[in-house]
Amino acid sequence: MESARYRALDGLRGLAALLVVFYHMVISSIFKYVPFVYNGDIAVDVFFILSGFVISSAYADRIDDSHAMRRFLALRFFRIYPLHFCVLMVFLAQEFLKLYFWHKGVRLNNGPPFTGDQSPGLFVATLFLVQAWGVFDKNFWNGPSWSISCEVFAYLAFALTAPLRLLRRRFAPLGILLFATCSYIYAATLHDGLAQAFYGPAAILRGLSGFFLGALCYEALGSGRLKELLSAASDRALNLWQGGTVLVILLLLTVCQGATIIAALVPLTVLVLLLHTDRGFACDFLNTRPLQALGRISYSIYMVHFFILVSADTVLKRIVGEQPDGAPWSQMALLQGTLLSLVLALVVVVVASLTWRFIEEPGRAFGRRLVGGGPDPRAGGTAAGTGMPALDTASKASLKAVPGGTD
Repeated sequence: MESARYRALDGLRGLAALLVVFYHMVISSIFKYVPFVYNGDIAVDVFFILSGFVISSAYADRIDDSHAMRRFLALRFFRIYPLHFCVLMVFLAQEFLKLYFWHKGVRLNNGPPFTGDQSPGLFVATLFLVQAWGVFDKNFWNGPSWSISCEVFAYLAFALTAPLRLLRRRFAPLGILLFATCSYIYAATLHDGLAQAFYGPAAILRGLSGFFLGALCYEALGSGRLKELLSAASDRALNLWQGGTVLVILLLLTVCQGATIIAALVPLTVLVLLLHTDRGFACDFLNTRPLQALGRISYSIYMVHFFILVSADTVLKRIVGEQPDGAPWSQMALLQGTLLSLVLALVVVVVASLTWRFIEEPGRAFGRRLVGGGPDPRAGGTAAGTGMPALDTASKASLKAVPGGTD
C-alpha cells in the first residue's frame, strides 16, 4: 500500500513543539502574555493524543503476534532512543564541566554537581527511560524527556493490548473516557494543574490517558459513521467547526487556571479529529511550509531545547547580571526580552535541524535496516513526532491525505 500522512497533524506537532520552547523560557517577553504559551505545558498532552492516534492508525491492525510486537517496539526504540541518549550524554558532559568549575571555586546553576535533580540515580533512571515511572519524586537531567519515559510505558501497554483489540470491545470507549477523566482529574488536582505532573503516578496516568484518548479517536473513525460525516462535510462546514473549536480552546486557555485547565483537553481532542481530514482553514495554516518543516524536526526541537535554554541562562546570568532594581537578568525590558526569545528559538530550530539530520534520521534508518522485512508504516508517535500509515485508495480520496512527514 502507498504510504501517506496526516500533514495537518504534522504541522500541529511542529507548532506544539515550538510552544513548549517558549513556555520553558524564563525571559520576560510578550509571549508570556499569550494564553496558549503560558499554558504551554498542555502541548505535551497534545503530543500524547497525537501519538496514540497515529500509532493506532499505523499498528492497531498489524500487531497480531509476538514477532509483530517485537518489531513495533524495536522501531519505536530506534525512533526515540538515539537522540535521547546523545542529548543525555551532553547533559552528563555539562555536569562534569560543572564539577571541574566547582573544584575551581566557580559555582554554576543548580547547586553542587551530581546532586539533587542531577543525581547519579536519576541519571540511570533517565538513561533507561523509566524516570517518570514512580521511582523518583522528581525529574530532571533533560527535563522534557519525562514525557518520552511515559511514551515508552504507553508503547508497552499498546503492544500488549493491541493483539486483543480491546479498544474495539463494546464498552471500551466508555472505559477509556472514564479512565482518562479520572486520571487527568487526579493529576491536575494533585499538583493544582498539569505543569508539575511530570513524575510518578500522575505523569504515567497523564501519558496513558492522552495516548489512549488518541487511540480511541482513531477507532472512532474506524466505526464508519464519524468518518463518513467528516468526509462528507463541505469545506465551509469544516472551516466553521475548526474555527469554533480553536476559539473554544483559546477561551479555555485564557480563563482556566490550575486544575480546571484540563477542560481544554476536550476541544483539543476534537481538533485532532477535525484536522485529520487535511481540509479546512486550520489545515491550510498547518500545512504551510514553515510549520511542516517544524513538524519534521519537532522531536529534535523538543529534546534539545532544554539544554540550550539552560546553557543560555547560565551564560547570560553572568554576562547581563542583575537588573538595576535587583531583579534577575531575565526580567529585562519587554522588547529586549521578546527579541532575545526569538533569537533563542531560532538557535533551537537550527540545532534541532542538525540533530534531526545527523542523529535522529540515521538512528531511525538504522533501526529499519536492523529490523528489516515488510513495509514500514512510517509512524512517528513520540512526544514530538507523529505520522500516519498507509491508506487504501478510497480512504485517501475521501480524506485527501497527502504524502510526507516523518516516522
